[in-house]
Amino acid sequence: MASRSRQLPLHRRLPGLLLLLPALFFLTTGFASSRFTEKQLEAFEKYIGKTYWAVAEEGKRALFFSAPSPSAASFLAELKESLQVTEMVQGAGQRPAYYYKVSFASGREGYIDLDSFLEQLNLTLLTVDPDRGQKMRSAKESEGESKRAARIRAQPWPEHIKEAVLQRKAVLGMTVKEAREALGKPTRVVKVRDASPLMGQQEQWIYQNGPVLTFTNGLITRIQAIEAKNE
Repeated sequence: MASRSRQLPLHRRLPGLLLLLPALFFLTTGFASSRFTEKQLEAFEKYIGKTYWAVAEEGKRALFFSAPSPSAASFLAELKESLQVTEMVQGAGQRPAYYYKVSFASGREGYIDLDSFLEQLNLTLLTVDPDRGQKMRSAKESEGESKRAARIRAQPWPEHIKEAVLQRKAVLGMTVKEAREALGKPTRVVKVRDASPLMGQQEQWIYQNGPVLTFTNGLITRIQAIEAKNE
């Protein structure tokens, strides 16, 4: 009985060990290949095709690599530069990780590992353009200027008057309507009481930090700079 409890010779145990090797290899490589489950990887695919903007948060910025490897050359995106996630790839190495491949607005490409991407999401990687508000305001102003230019061009005014109004400048001979279109509503309007009856009715339009316009019978007959008036 005691002889049966002894271990089998190596040459008799070897076939069994060989059968176990493939299973051990699968377990070890499977564990090293990814710490994410299939469902998690499927969920991470929702970020593919979306655009993000790189910013700084407390002096920190997202780091990108030239290849899907931590040993590859790294670089930082330009501040407020947009980037699009194009695909998810698996890096090489003994412990390979997953990376997002991204395409920048500048035309270059880079990689960022999933952990870093998820950590920096909504911190240094924004889902909304940080200049969106300013761009919308600029677009609205540009649209307003285009409509204003079209309206002025359609007026039956002399060409030099149209050009002055477009440049928001006052020139001699402008009517009240043309002056208002050029400079807007004045800060103050003052009637000139000591004007000569022979010259007609006079009034002054005073603009804050702007010119003083003197109208005679509804036409600009004098333009004073604010400095000159103060003197």
